[in-house]
Order: sequence, then C-alpha cells, then structure tokens
Amino acid sequence: IGVIPPILFMARRPEDLGLEPDPAPNDSLAEPNDSVEANVEAPASTVESSFTVRQAFHTRAFWLLAAFSAAGFMVQAGVSLHQVPHYINQGLPGPSAALTASIFAFAQIFGSIFWAALGRRVQVRFLLAAAAFVVAAAALATSASATLPTALTSAAAVGVGVGGLHLLVRLAWADYYGREHLGAIRGFAMSAQIGGQALGPVMSGFMFDATGSYQLPLMVFTAAASLAGLLVLFATPPKYPVARTAVSRV
Repeated sequence: IGVIPPILFMARRPEDLGLEPDPAPNDSLAEPNDSVEANVEAPASTVESSFTVRQAFHTRAFWLLAAFSAAGFMVQAGVSLHQVPHYINQGLPGPSAALTASIFAFAQIFGSIFWAALGRRVQVRFLLAAAAFVVAAAALATSASATLPTALTSAAAVGVGVGGLHLLVRLAWADYYGREHLGAIRGFAMSAQIGGQALGPVMSGFMFDATGSYQLPLMVFTAAASLAGLLVLFATPPKYPVARTAVSRV
C-alpha cells in the first residue's frame, strides 16, 4: 500500500513534465527577435552526454567508486548493526545503549542536509573522502566509548558520516556518468555496495566470537573507511564521450 502514492506522483525524468534539469544559462537572456534562431540551434548545443555501461567499465572512476561503496557501506552496516551490543558489552545499560541507535538514525538526517549544502560547491570526490574520514574517526571513537555521553557523540558522528555516504555516492554516479544509462551503471555498482553491507555485520560477528570484544572489528572498520577515503581522492571525473547527436557548426 505504501508504494502506491509514490507511483502515482513519480515522473521518470524532468522532461516528462516539460522541465529541464539544468536549463542553458543564456536561455533567459535571449533577445525576442533571436528566439527562432535560438530554437533551431538549441538541440545541437545542449546535447547531454552520457556514458554507456561498457564505456563506464573502461574508466578508472567506476572501479574506484565501486570499491569505495563496498568499503564504506561495509563499515556502515557493521557499525550500525553492532553498536548497541558493543555498548552493552562496554557496560552501558540496555536502554542507554539502544538510545545510540536512535541518535545514529536521526544524525543521518542532519548529515544529509549538511553534505547536500556542500554538494554543488565542492568536488564530490573530496566530499566523499571527507565523509569517509568522518566515519573512520567515528568508528575509532566508538571503540573507545564506554560512557553514555561519548557513546551518543560517537553515534551522532557515525550518522553524519553515513548520511554523507548515502547522498554523495548517488551524486557522484550521476555527475560522472550522466542520466541516460545511470540505472544500468548503478545496477552493476550496487552489487559491490550490497556485498559490502552483507560482509560488514557478518565479519564483525565472527571477530567478536573469536575475541570476545568489538575492538578488533571496529579497528578494521576504521582502517577500511580511511582507505576508502584515500582511494576516492583518485576518482577524478572521467572524460565524457563525444555525443552521438552533436552537430558541428559550419
């Protein structure tokens, strides 16, 4: 039932509503007597370039973003699922430990707003790296937290960083590879992200069973998030392929 309202109001793309995602900056400045000429030349000058799946596979950024997604969301799933048992193991009462999960969830909302405000001012790879480093620092702080104030602070930091991961990864794929084949490209990349999310909690559980503590998995998560942040700095935007429908002027 909950799916029905979004289906009724969802549009596939802005063009379906007669809109443009990024109108040409000079459209509103065109002189009235130049409107006919502008309408003729617009299709040739505003063609949107997009990568196909095959073209995306041949770019370095695709594999770096996929690796970043795998590592980053491995940490996200591992920390978020095991943070409450970790704090109970650290001596916090059950209700206090459970409160960290709520703080983590609400912090993602504020994190999304914060990173979104920076999304068009700073290159997305730098923001991805910053979000990963926040998650790494938060995982490290989580390992050392044994009181309610430090636990809540660590949970909030994890939430802010994870909120950035969710938002910025989507922004990076769209910015780097265009809209036309974005679903197919992200479909392949999602296998890495989902694989990381599946691995994180299981790996953390095995390590806890082996050591009786969450210190080791949290150290591993700190290292994984730090490495992801470093790797994504090398994910420079790929060069767009030449648009097939572009028309050269004589």
